[in-house]
Amino acid sequence: MDRTLARLPLDRKVSQLVFPRIPGAFLPEESEAFERIRGWVRDVGVGGLIATVGPPMEAATTLNALQSLADVPLLITADLEHGPGQLLNGGTVLPYGLDNGAATRFPPAMAIGATGEERFAYELGRITALEARAVGVHMTFSPVVDVNNNPANPIINTRSYGADPERVARFAAAHIRGLQEHGMLATAKHFPGHGDTGTDSHIELPIITVGRARADSIELAPYRAAVASGVSAVMTAHIAFPALTGDSTPATLSAAILTDLLRGELAFDGIIATDALDMGAIIKRFGATEAPVLALRAGADLLLQVNPEDVRPVVDAIVAAVRRGELTESRIDDSVRRILTAKARLGLHRTRHVDLAGVPGALARQRHVRIAAEAAERSITAVRDHERLLPVRTARVLSVVFAGDPDPWTGRTFQRALADRLTDVEQVTITASSAPAELDRVRAVARSVDRVIVSPFIRVGAYKGDLGVPEPVASLIQDLIGIRPTVLVSFGNPYLLEQFPNVGTYLLAWGQWDVSQRAAARAVLGDVSITGRLPIRLPPFHEIGDGVRVEPEAPERRPASPLGAELVAPLPTALPDEVGFASSLFSAVNRAVLHGLAEGAAPGAAVAVGRHGRLALSHASGRTDRIAGAALVTDSTIFDLASLTKVVATTTAVMLLVDDGRLDLDAPVSRYLPEWGRLPGHDNVAVRNLLLHDAGLPAWEPFYTTLRGRRPYLLAIARTPLKAPPGRQTEYSDLGAILLGFVVERVSGVPLDVFLQERVFGPLGMRDTGFAPKQWLGDAESKRDAERQTLLARIAPTEQDTVFRRRHLHGEVHDENAWAMGDVAGHAGLFSSARDLSRFAQMLLDGGRYRNVRLIREETVRAFTRRQTDGSGRALGWDTPASGSSAGDAFSKASFGHTGFTGTSLWIDPQKDLFVVLLTNRVNPTRDNPAIASLRKAVHKAVSEGLDDQQNGR
Repeated sequence: MDRTLARLPLDRKVSQLVFPRIPGAFLPEESEAFERIRGWVRDVGVGGLIATVGPPMEAATTLNALQSLADVPLLITADLEHGPGQLLNGGTVLPYGLDNGAATRFPPAMAIGATGEERFAYELGRITALEARAVGVHMTFSPVVDVNNNPANPIINTRSYGADPERVARFAAAHIRGLQEHGMLATAKHFPGHGDTGTDSHIELPIITVGRARADSIELAPYRAAVASGVSAVMTAHIAFPALTGDSTPATLSAAILTDLLRGELAFDGIIATDALDMGAIIKRFGATEAPVLALRAGADLLLQVNPEDVRPVVDAIVAAVRRGELTESRIDDSVRRILTAKARLGLHRTRHVDLAGVPGALARQRHVRIAAEAAERSITAVRDHERLLPVRTARVLSVVFAGDPDPWTGRTFQRALADRLTDVEQVTITASSAPAELDRVRAVARSVDRVIVSPFIRVGAYKGDLGVPEPVASLIQDLIGIRPTVLVSFGNPYLLEQFPNVGTYLLAWGQWDVSQRAAARAVLGDVSITGRLPIRLPPFHEIGDGVRVEPEAPERRPASPLGAELVAPLPTALPDEVGFASSLFSAVNRAVLHGLAEGAAPGAAVAVGRHGRLALSHASGRTDRIAGAALVTDSTIFDLASLTKVVATTTAVMLLVDDGRLDLDAPVSRYLPEWGRLPGHDNVAVRNLLLHDAGLPAWEPFYTTLRGRRPYLLAIARTPLKAPPGRQTEYSDLGAILLGFVVERVSGVPLDVFLQERVFGPLGMRDTGFAPKQWLGDAESKRDAERQTLLARIAPTEQDTVFRRRHLHGEVHDENAWAMGDVAGHAGLFSSARDLSRFAQMLLDGGRYRNVRLIREETVRAFTRRQTDGSGRALGWDTPASGSSAGDAFSKASFGHTGFTGTSLWIDPQKDLFVVLLTNRVNPTRDNPAIASLRKAVHKAVSEGLDDQQNGR
């Protein structure tokens, strides 16, 4: 990076800070438009480009071509506030109405705020990163972290997560994590806060008149959270904020805001990007060439949309300012260094092109589309339903769509969904220019129906200045409300209630896109529950949190979870003597377990022993807790597996990716995680080293005391020096397993828990296995829900934590680092039962096959489970027996297994065709309990001694 900076002349350094917008349409290489962009990239040397809406393959092809022309790799940016479909969209062909498809599109941020579930903000970020990176986009100008506390705001509105700064901060931080943990740079905007204005900065300069104390508690709070979450960039706002600057200078051009406040007080050292410099709030007063110079002097790094026609005059103006002494070259260097560092972090110096063949498979994946649809459905908010008109089941309905924009397909998806289900529905679309006679006809039709549904589609967009329903359409809607019971569904601006305060049923769908239209139709028709809650105030009628829950016409199915996995036939059972054990096996194991429990090893234990493809023993003793009345342990009791996660989850995921041909064990970790590889020796660490625990990483670090979230953990491990050169010495390391989990996610493109559910636990029918079980059980603490209480009782509690979380851990991961990462980690966090692990163990004994389903290639299973060197007992991920092993002394040298800190173990012996699962919660009530060692050895000894010698080799 420094070498690149040193070789750039002044004008090329300046060009690295300039990012013009390019069209997303197909650009023939001999077209005038492409030739102009070619000149910017090749001759001027711009640092990056702003991609705009266009077909995905066209975007990927064009960006690859432009990358080939660039001396320094281009940083490709885009506005992706509500998902990759905002950019990657084939559009609709007129006059035929052919929809050419798009990438995944989410509802707007305010809709996600209405769900109350931060997971959707994270998924919005994750899916955006995966799909947009597939076509060559590296940086998104999102999320919006402005607090929309002004109902008259014409430009932020539904782009914000809401009016509560704490909610905005939480959801924006989740959005940022989803983006950056999956390889995309996030941008928090519009600093220092664009929510409390009634002016569109595309047209004029808004002025925010609140004081510094209010700004600290409202406007600045989400930006502090964004900086704390490690956001890569912050975008400036074209607003005046006199309380922060002392004058009317736009924030984009103010050193008091960019340097003193953002760099100084908030300690932000990432990229400061300007909003588009051709907007009215800037260009009307400062012009196309003066504004960029002033922005750099104020502290900005990245200059967006400096001149739509030609960037050269802007570069020349900045170079001239440096030579006049208005800017120093070192100031330019600081900004260029930030841009180059971001490019290096993205790995653009290694790979700047995308694989065109992979684009169709990366976009609009079914799971991505389902997540977006679920977010939209959960966002639908019934603000009021005084007359109980929802769901609409009546026979005769008039559905009126108001198109606020010149879009011939406005409301098409919503109207079609109504027509498919309602027996008699008349549909009308009106606009601001509809003739009076047309509006009168709508009034006449309304008198002949039972219900009216009115759907204003008012899109938040630049240069509008007003988001209300215009007269005489507003007058028509008022008349309809008086003529017949009316459901008002707002697809866009949620503040329309101010215009129609007398409407009895007001539903918010938040966005105009198909995903929101389908969700609204399902809500109106009673296919799903309406559960959204207002993330904003609708003064003077409704407060944050208001909303009416409306149940569907028929009960909903429980959402998919590990408990809802498809039924797969369990292992057949056998008497011990049928598979080569002495008939006394049960009594021997029972004695060992009962003795261990009596000695205080754990409150309870579950043991499963399998041989020759059948379950010879399924034994459970004790209770899940040490308190009176605790549930008895059974083979379906769910235990925290602790470090068994490393093998059952992470190592298995690695096996699958190796089989897929997507992961090379001997490749450097930095190939998959560009964040890794900056410290001495890091580049020499291969994926295989992580599996062998000889990467040189320390065993453990108490990161949980200061870190929260997955991205901070990745960066913290990336900053951890090696204790020894890779391959030199073996030290069992949680950090290496965490890193492996990140590798799996980066290669597979989905979270670790999702990958495992789809590829392992689901196919095996492991219904009790997953991460964060308290979440997939739902609100199990509700005393009104006996079923969920029963499910929670199946989970064995672990430690009475008196130091860190200060509560009895029940249904949440015991390992502190896994908890701080969000419950899902490569080293810990998995929960399961003895019943489920029996299926998993048999799958490995059968060479990667369970029943008629092949999960893993047989040669891959053998390669991972055999001891790798004579100097270490490690297999790949797995352990093998050694002196003093928890497997005792009778397991063969071909055996492999692992243990978990909470008192769990799994040992598998291919030579004897045998597995033993032992699950306990020995850390209940305290981890200071070493008695588990004796219990483990006693159980495995009883199993080994129960084998009939004549059957051992069978």
